[in-house]
This record gives sequence, structure tokens and C-alpha cells, in this order.
Amino acid sequence: MSTNSDQKIFCIGSNLESYHCLEFLVQHKCRIDTLITLPSGRDKNVSDYYDLHDFCNHHEINIIDTINVNSAETIAEIKRLEPDYLFTLGWSQIFKEDFINCFSKFIIGTHPSKLPHGRGRAPLPWTIIEGLGESAVSFFKIDNGVDTGQLIFQRKFTIPGEVYVKEVYDLVSQELAEGFYALYQQITNKKAIEFEDQDNSNVTVRGKRVPSDGLIEFDKGIHDMEKLIRAVSAPYPGAYCYYKDQKIIFWTVAFDAEKSHFGTLGQILKKSATGILVQFQDGNLWLNQPTFDNGDPIELKFFRLGDKLGYNVQDQLYYLRKQLLR
Repeated sequence: MSTNSDQKIFCIGSNLESYHCLEFLVQHKCRIDTLITLPSGRDKNVSDYYDLHDFCNHHEINIIDTINVNSAETIAEIKRLEPDYLFTLGWSQIFKEDFINCFSKFIIGTHPSKLPHGRGRAPLPWTIIEGLGESAVSFFKIDNGVDTGQLIFQRKFTIPGEVYVKEVYDLVSQELAEGFYALYQQITNKKAIEFEDQDNSNVTVRGKRVPSDGLIEFDKGIHDMEKLIRAVSAPYPGAYCYYKDQKIIFWTVAFDAEKSHFGTLGQILKKSATGILVQFQDGNLWLNQPTFDNGDPIELKFFRLGDKLGYNVQDQLYYLRKQLLR
């Protein structure tokens, strides 16, 4: 690895995006001193979790394991190593002031939106749900707020039509890697990094998303539901509904080109080699690549033509009341 920097650079990350960035930096001879990450196998609540220990051990990168970067133990270990910069490759916890002050220079944060638009949570699913044709990865100096720091630069990219979230994820990972490499070169070549305040008159903030937000609702329009399925597909938990008292996840979706079948909401109208055609509020969608909740693929014979997906809430309440009143 290169030894042309007298600055001690740390990275922090625990997901697939972090791996792609770290791999890119190492391939381009960047000297990364330490990675702050989750302990092996500790947190499967990170939907795109990736264990980076083997990679770091192979490339002689020191590791600090933590489940809380703001803990006294983690801060003490970081201070002991006297780092200068931190590259945030992929981490969901908010950094508190004591953690920020561990680094003699500053922490470089990133967010995959054109800040100040789209601050907050779940930026990639929201990008698809909002139907954006262009976005950016924003690099900024971390402060005490959430995505509020001074901008360093933004790397814009185009979003293809009918894109799945994994494709946007890959675009973002590449922009992150190249952006951090550019910053590494600035630091090691002792070039000044310039900052620009965000325009707080144009702020938008996106809310948190949870797996239950992936529920497929048949009384909604096909365009909204088609975007939802693409937005929460792999590496996220997927869009789902219920059938035969099982949770069914559909990983891909397509519009109905023929428009020749009509039925009641949630009704299975037709089958193909990969999925089923289902009635929604204003048209039909092909719901494809079904799996059970445990990831096992579902054979299409499991679905019966004419059956309805989902639950009829009023009927279910009626039967439940009858059972309770017995």
C-alpha cells in the first residue's frame, strides 16, 4: 500500500456499500489505517449487512468493533489511536459530539441525494418512490445535525427508467468509491478541501421506512405499487402480501401489456413462467419471482386462478367476532 500520507485515515461501515468502497480504495493503493465496524454476525437488522473482518485482516487494516460508536469504550479506543480523518462508508447511527471530536481534522459524511433535498432516512427507496430521473451522492463535513454539514462536493448521476433499487445501490456505491478516492488524493497531496453551506431554504426531509411499508395494497394504483415493488426489492426486505395464510414476497414486477383481463381487487387473473397477473385499483400488474418469507422460491402451481391475495378485513373481523362470542 501507499505510504505517501502522514495523515491517519479511518473508515466506518458495515454494509455491502462499505465493502465496495473499501475494496476500491485498497485497489487504488490508499492507506486505510482502521475500520470501525459491527462485530461479526452481530447485527442482522442491517438489511445489507456485510462482514468486513476477513477483508480487513487480509489487507492489514486494523479493526475497531462496536455496536455503539458513541460509547465511552469506543471513543477511548479511537482516541488512543489518534486519527485525523474518518470516511463514512455506510453507517446509520448519528455521531455525537464526543465521537466527532475524536478526529483531529474532521469526519466526511455522505448521503445519496442532492442535499439539502432528501435529508433523512431510506434515501434509495425514496428516490424510486419519488420517481426521480437524477440524483447525487453528497459529500459533506459531519456536524451535530443529520445530513446538515457543509458540502464538499456532489457527484450527480442519472437514474434509468423502471430501475430497481439494487441498480441505484450499485450506482451510489461507485460514486461513493470514486468520491472518497478523490478526497484521499486531496488529503495525501495536501490540497485544501473547500466547504459550502447548504441552502436551508430548500430542505426536504424523508421519513424512516420499515419492512411493513412494503405491503402490497390492491386498492392502490398500479403506478404507485409498481414503484414500491422496485424500491424495496433486494437488498432490502421486499414487497409482500398474504395468501393461504403465508407471507409472500414478490421481487420483480411488470405492467400488463395486453390489458385484456379484469377481476376484483387482489384477484389472480393469469399465470406466466415467472409470476401471476393480479388486479389492482386501476389496472393489473405482473407480480413475479415469489418467495416465502424464509426466502424459499414458490412454484407457480401454489397460486390458483380466481383466488384473491390479501385479507378481506371486514370478513376477517366478522369471523373473529363470531369466535370470540361463542
